[in-house]
Amino acid sequence: MSFFTDDDFNSITLKRMIVHVVGGKQDFDPQSELSVADDPHIKFFLSRILDAAVSPVHKFDDKSGTKALLGKIATKAATFEAGGQELARQFKKDHVGSSSGGAFFVFELGVDDPKTSFYSLIKYDYREAVELYAKDGRNAFRQIVQAFVKEKRAIQKSCLVRVKNGVVDDEVSAFDRMGDTPDLTDYFQKFLEVTRDRDTKELSDRLGDVLRDTLRECKEHLPNKDVKMALNVTKESLSGRDFVDDEAIREAIFVAAGRPAEDVRTQIDKALDKQLKHRRLTGVSFKPDPKSLKRAPRIKVRTAEDVLIEYPGEQEDRAVTRAEDGDGGWVITIKTAKALVEDDFVGKRSGRAS
Repeated sequence: MSFFTDDDFNSITLKRMIVHVVGGKQDFDPQSELSVADDPHIKFFLSRILDAAVSPVHKFDDKSGTKALLGKIATKAATFEAGGQELARQFKKDHVGSSSGGAFFVFELGVDDPKTSFYSLIKYDYREAVELYAKDGRNAFRQIVQAFVKEKRAIQKSCLVRVKNGVVDDEVSAFDRMGDTPDLTDYFQKFLEVTRDRDTKELSDRLGDVLRDTLRECKEHLPNKDVKMALNVTKESLSGRDFVDDEAIREAIFVAAGRPAEDVRTQIDKALDKQLKHRRLTGVSFKPDPKSLKRAPRIKVRTAEDVLIEYPGEQEDRAVTRAEDGDGGWVITIKTAKALVEDDFVGKRSGRAS
């Protein structure tokens, strides 16, 4: 999870929580803070928070009321219970009538560093469920009206922020299942008072860096160890998608690598996760910019014999192919459908071209 450092991730604990039902026409009903001491279900909610910890692409506006209220909770200018109630009240007030009902959670998280804390706000769907249980020695069913399920899709909206020395960071890890990812729905953006910090072109450019560096690290596992060919195959696969995310990127690389065995997939996974975290793209879903994922506009190859070949990137593995010759060298084949066009500086030569 690239929102957390490795030290944070390894030491994170859930310290406080409060939950309110949102949706419907009933009046707001403030709830008390829930005890987390020795609660066996805390691990369930901590896992959901970690699932939602995507790389940040938003930042708080300078006058964000949500940011200011979280700062008051962090500095104890407001109690966690009172602050959590006010956040839930504001969320319910902005909650549009067409939105599904659910539960609005506010979590406070701690790590080993006493100067660092995190706050997580999650709108969680609740489902109707039927539980099988034993009654008088026989199986029976009973309905559970508000059940929280493990699947990630149950998290409708999420906001995660870091606080250092009582100061709330501007960067916000946020996603909205109902929005046009990575954008948020209007009312969630209004509630948080955030703006996009990274546009689609920047995300796509960083995706290109992720692909290149991952494939370079995994060169030994690529067909003919050809990074450029694998990069072009991966870019073509992703450029036509409506949205890309971790899984789409992973699958495109697997295809470019010739659908390798499980042990190789594990190595590719490790390299990809490292690059996604480094480029802050972990968990981010977005529509790719086709221009950023085009094949290289020009490719230059210089041989040990000082022969320079330059050609359009889209002709890689089409008009121009490269293969190892088995003795440490390479065979570069250029196939042309028409007569050769010679360099003006060389001039015309008599006889056939060599």
